[in-house]
Amino acid sequence: MEELLGEVAALGDAPTLLVACGFDGALAPLGDDRALQQSSEALNVLLALPGTTVAVVSRRPADEVAELMFLSGAKGGLRMLDPDGVEPLRRELGAVVLVVDTDPATLAGVGAGDLGVLVEAGADPDDEPEHGVYRVAEAEDVVEVLEELVTARR
Repeated sequence: MEELLGEVAALGDAPTLLVACGFDGALAPLGDDRALQQSSEALNVLLALPGTTVAVVSRRPADEVAELMFLSGAKGGLRMLDPDGVEPLRRELGAVVLVVDTDPATLAGVGAGDLGVLVEAGADPDDEPEHGVYRVAEAEDVVEVLEELVTARR
């Protein structure tokens, strides 16, 4: 996990950053309809930072996802995307991207300078990344990643 958090900290200096997080299994633990409050708080902070775009990736309706998150008034800047929308938004913004999701297909566009985090039950966060994609086991690990990014980006 230390290596992953070091990579996350390095994203703090990116002039334009897209943070794309899957909802089910990444922001909200599998089997739970609500996002973890700490994840929502980290996204709220990231939304307020210059040069940072935040998107929640889900096939659920955008209104439903917004209701299941703990969002402040910054909610208006939050983007809602389906998994196919991450790469086009990244190109539009010309941004470095941090993608966190349970679906490997969402992370397919992660390239050099980007960072991917696959949430997968039983994953060992200390394993070596494959093609720039790290693995974590649960939504609580995602909280740690997002909080590290908040610290680095401030």
